[in-house]
Amino acid sequence: MVNYVPYYSITLHMSAGDSVIQIGVGMNSRIDKIRKSEKQSHTKIYNEEDLYNTDSWLKKPIKTVQDIMPLLSDHECFRALDLGCGIGRNSIYIAEQLGNKGGLVDCVDILDIAIEKLRENACIHGVEEIINGTVSTIEQFSIPKSTYDFILAVSALEHVESEKAFLDKLQEINAGIKSHGIVCLVINSEVKECNKDTGEDIEPQFEVNLPTTMIQSYLDNAFGGWSTIKKTVSSQEYDIPRGSVISHLTTNVITFVGQAP
Repeated sequence: MVNYVPYYSITLHMSAGDSVIQIGVGMNSRIDKIRKSEKQSHTKIYNEEDLYNTDSWLKKPIKTVQDIMPLLSDHECFRALDLGCGIGRNSIYIAEQLGNKGGLVDCVDILDIAIEKLRENACIHGVEEIINGTVSTIEQFSIPKSTYDFILAVSALEHVESEKAFLDKLQEINAGIKSHGIVCLVINSEVKECNKDTGEDIEPQFEVNLPTTMIQSYLDNAFGGWSTIKKTVSSQEYDIPRGSVISHLTTNVITFVGQAP
C-alpha cells in the first residue's frame, strides 16, 4: 500500500491583547481526495489489463516516444527518466530499444502497484536489468543535475501538489538533462469532467488544472533557448471510472518535445 504524504498548513490566529496563540493544523483534503480517486481508477485498470495486450491506452507506447528514440541512438551510457511511469507503457519500450547497448531507465510512480507491475513487465520483456522503479510522488523525487539523455512525463506533471511544485519541477527537469538530451512532456489542461449518465459536473481529478495558454507560457519560459522538436495542442475526450460513476472527461492535451543545447 502506498503511504501518501499528508500536506499540512499551520495558521496562527492572534489579535491584540490575546495571551494565547491558536494553532490549527489540517491536511489538504482536496489533494488527498484526488489521489485516492486516481489510485482507485488506476488500480482497477492495472489489475484488469495487460501491458501491450489490451484495447486501452496501455496497448502501446505513445507515438511521440517512438519518434524520439531514433534521435537518441548515438547517445552513449544512455539514461532515461519516466515520471509517472505507470506499469511501463513507455519505459518498457524505451528499455527494449536500448537492446544490447545497455543503459538505465529510472521510473517513478506514486502507486506501489504500478511499480510492482512495472517490474513484472520488465521481466516479461527481458529488460529487468535496465528498469529501475521507485515509488514516490513526482514532487518529492529529486532529479540529479545533468544526468539524463531523455526525460518524459506523460499525463503526470498535472498531478503534482501545486502550481509552484509544477514550476519547480520544470526547472528541475531542465537542469537534469545532459547536453543535447531531449524532454517529452504531455500535459492535460483546462480539464472538465461530468457524470456520463446525468451530465452533472464533477470536480476534475487533477491536482493542477491550468489554462492551456498559461502552461504553454510556463514551458516557453522553462525551456527558452532549446530547440523545439514538437509543440502541439489537441482536444481530447474519454470516459474514466470515478468510484461508482463513469466520468466523461474533456481536455486540451499539450505536447512539448525539446532538445537541450
